[in-house]
Amino acid sequence: MSPDDTQADVVVIGAGIAGLVATLELLEGGRSVVLLDRCRPEEVGGLAREAFGGMFMVDTPEQRRTGVKDSVELALADWTGVADFDEDDVWPRRWAEHYVARARDDVGGWLRGHGVRFFPVVNWAERGAYGDGNSVPRFHLTWGCGKGLVDAVWGAIQSHPRRDRLDVRFLSRVTEILMDGGRPSGCRVAAEDGGAETEVSAGTVVVAAGGIGGNLDIVRREWPEDLGPPPQEILMGSHYYADGAMHEEVQRLGGSVTHMARMWNYADAVRHPEPARLAHGLKLIPPRSGIVVDPTGRRYGPIPLMPTYDAYYALERMCEDDRKYYWMICNWKIARRELDVSGSQHNPSIREKRPVRFLLSVLLGKPTLVRHFVEKCPDFVTARSLPELAERMGEVTGDGALDAELMQHEIERYDATIDRGKSLFNDDQLRRIAQLRNWRGDRLRTCRYQKIVDERAMPLIAIRMTVMARKSLGGIQTDLESRVLRSDGEPIPGLYAAGEAAGFGGGGMHGKRSLEGTFLGGCVFSARLAAESIVGSADRSPAEVSA
Repeated sequence: MSPDDTQADVVVIGAGIAGLVATLELLEGGRSVVLLDRCRPEEVGGLAREAFGGMFMVDTPEQRRTGVKDSVELALADWTGVADFDEDDVWPRRWAEHYVARARDDVGGWLRGHGVRFFPVVNWAERGAYGDGNSVPRFHLTWGCGKGLVDAVWGAIQSHPRRDRLDVRFLSRVTEILMDGGRPSGCRVAAEDGGAETEVSAGTVVVAAGGIGGNLDIVRREWPEDLGPPPQEILMGSHYYADGAMHEEVQRLGGSVTHMARMWNYADAVRHPEPARLAHGLKLIPPRSGIVVDPTGRRYGPIPLMPTYDAYYALERMCEDDRKYYWMICNWKIARRELDVSGSQHNPSIREKRPVRFLLSVLLGKPTLVRHFVEKCPDFVTARSLPELAERMGEVTGDGALDAELMQHEIERYDATIDRGKSLFNDDQLRRIAQLRNWRGDRLRTCRYQKIVDERAMPLIAIRMTVMARKSLGGIQTDLESRVLRSDGEPIPGLYAAGEAAGFGGGGMHGKRSLEGTFLGGCVFSARLAAESIVGSADRSPAEVSA
């Protein structure tokens, strides 16, 4: 082992958004920090850099200006209704209550203080399949996407007056958290390029290494029983270095890791047109005016499946069939207006903060995006007729499951309903489209009762969507100071966890299901509490710290 004389007050493991926020706040508190991550410098920020950048916040200025009446009480009722906490989910419930009450000021307000801005119109994600999701719009989209969020925090770190007290080491993998007298004494670190291991000394360690989505073996091992057998093929929507290694290390030290079978995987995912890693997937924001059919071509019912309403419900319906995929059938007009991708890569006008181009995309749709996926994504097929479309869909799956006549019947029935006129609509998807068009954030991005087979809207488009591993709802159990807890409920002195590694707080503050936009916000919030506790503990007695 090579000698390393580095000593710091705190080691932060992981340079995702949670690790960056913790680092910034620790510098603010006068602490010296070593920040370690396996990524390359251009990847700093982790999954947040690739994210769309939505934030769940409550009773914000953006909501008030658009006439949305929200409250902590309403938001908490929505959260706990979706979460379905078990009786022993004490810390997850406390974290949920804490986050909902403080997100506006301690997440949104803090980020605004560092130059982050949000769209004036709040998006309405996760309404719930039965109206049991977000009662009002709460998805605050970051201007600049997740990249803008990361750039703001990373920029504040780089320009900080105490920047000389920070040692950042990329391509560095923590192999062991060292302990001395029952508390951390530092970390053993290996270079990703195969160099010799070194040691970093510190009396406090913050684990912010992400979840398990980058380790598909663990995803399959922990796959929820109620979703049937794990898929043979799972797309990866996380990073390969979010591999669960630090969860196992914390367990080795006696820390409690809970609810790992609770995951936030997506059903509306496709293979990346230009993959950068093994099984690289992308989460779509699917068209609301398209029809979703199962592998045989049968439309989901009795409630038509609209994935943007309830991501977990969509996954449940997909997993009713062991093949674990479904098809979205639409046409060029629908896709151009409504199709989008959740992430910064395919939203350049937002990512690069170009308001004119963004407004044009709202008014004119995204034909370039659709064309890119049609030409390069193997899960997109097009045709001029339903029989031809069915033939090409069968070529994608190769399993012979699709009944072309059944699919044609389902689509013709839907189109016939539209032909009868609005006053005679008797289809729940059309009623939901009407409701979507009532909200200003959705009106321009939702077609007005568009048929699938329409010569003026050709070609037809079919999108095969499947399972993508993304986020971990469970994780390292922590108290409200982000201190890692043992199985007996006592904190391990000097050991903290934040972000997805901690189930975004408490080892699972979302419960069994989540409301979108709560992930990035949970990273910021739990990281700030960790730093606040570390800075504050220096002036408190050991008895006060453990109280």
